[in-house]
Amino acid sequence: MYKRILVTLDRSYASEAILREVEHMVSDSEPEVILLTVAEVAEAAAEAPHPLVVGGVPAPGGIIEVPPPRVVEDKGQALDRVRQELTDYLAEKAVILRHLGCQVETEVRFGDPAEGILSAAKDHQVELIAMATHGRTGLAQAIFGSVAARVLGSGVRPVLLVRPDRLEGSLS
Repeated sequence: MYKRILVTLDRSYASEAILREVEHMVSDSEPEVILLTVAEVAEAAAEAPHPLVVGGVPAPGGIIEVPPPRVVEDKGQALDRVRQELTDYLAEKAVILRHLGCQVETEVRFGDPAEGILSAAKDHQVELIAMATHGRTGLAQAIFGSVAARVLGSGVRPVLLVRPDRLEGSLS
């Protein structure tokens, strides 16, 4: 059986469908599991701009000065916040696998999902990449692309793909 498995999650119900399959795989052995999520780079957040309220009509040629929006968090703070949220999410999902006797690592990366998954697979020298598809077909897949298809087509590691609508339930 596999000794090192990379499991990808993106906080969607569809992606969590892979956990059920991983649970069955680890029941016979106790592999090392790396739970990975790859997120887009977080942007700085700003409050809504100040509303323009005019108490009357400005004089012809008058200038109304509107202050710029205030920044709530800078880009570094946004990255830290998103990283912490995703780390907490992965830690929650790791609990069940740890109860099954697995050694579980969690990792959050930022950037292109397919590239992040492939890079993590190489960095951790995994024997299998396990992930769920989102079930897009036809035009939707052509427009949005498919992370699963890019990972599978890379040939970097063997890939276990499951389709969420084919599975009953998932781990919570």
